[in-house]
Amino acid sequence: MYASAAFFGVLVIFAVFLSFRKGGLILITSPAENTGRIRVVATFFPLYDFARVVGKDKIELSLLFTQTPEVASFAPGDIQKISQADIVIKNGLGLEPVLDDLLAASDNKGVTVVDTSAGVRLLDSAEPEEHKGADPHIWLSPHNAMVQVSAIHDALVAADPANAAFYQNNAMIYIEELRQLDRAIESDIARFSRRDFVAFHSAFRYFAERYGLRQVAVIEEFPGKEPSPRYIADVIRTIRDTGIATIFAEPQFSPRIVEVIAHDLGLKIYTLDPIETGDPAKDSYLSLMRRNLDVLKEAMQ
Repeated sequence: MYASAAFFGVLVIFAVFLSFRKGGLILITSPAENTGRIRVVATFFPLYDFARVVGKDKIELSLLFTQTPEVASFAPGDIQKISQADIVIKNGLGLEPVLDDLLAASDNKGVTVVDTSAGVRLLDSAEPEEHKGADPHIWLSPHNAMVQVSAIHDALVAADPANAAFYQNNAMIYIEELRQLDRAIESDIARFSRRDFVAFHSAFRYFAERYGLRQVAVIEEFPGKEPSPRYIADVIRTIRDTGIATIFAEPQFSPRIVEVIAHDLGLKIYTLDPIETGDPAKDSYLSLMRRNLDVLKEAMQ
């Protein structure tokens, strides 16, 4: 009996798994269960949350990167997600550098890739020369997030016109919530006594421009890349020249460099989240943005 069950299990495995070779890599993917829902992959947490709010139970949603997308690597399981997707939602502007490799490796010719940066007024990147281009951190302005939500709405309607009214209603409600968040941030920041700040990496320029703040320096020119002693010396000089009393770390990276600078200059450390990661079980874009606002109010009022 047990031998028969084991043999049946082997047959099932061979029936449900498809092995194929792409660029020398052997990938094993299992066919997606046909739920009748659109299969959507969002590259990182904010886009996942936007799609979750607009699509709700009409879509089958998965998150691609749980790390900061600028430095994320990928595994065969990520290729499987792309292979089975109807829609892939990306930020664009080079934020997800491994995504093109994933799309090529998946061999999914029918997937729709949605670039949510289309229509956003862009700023030039402040990162080093090898990462030049438009600044990709558009989602940290709720005003830009509205554009991204609209792009997701349009893609879902195009893929599933039978539920167009459902997606439209959800998007309209959420965009109004984003407008309320935008107004709340603007109102609170208008009362700040300080305008200059030092971020951990150059993620907050859209936010700063929208609300009249000034990101005068960043601790790391590119996330995950150790800054040179000369660069840190320039940051310290800027902090002294501007009289900044606080400095921001990020939850995705070690605060070691921030702690050293803060200790040497007598600065207070706060944590400001670029919302490049999040826990889908407990976090939302709105809650994380409100938490950032609370941090800024404590640090800069």
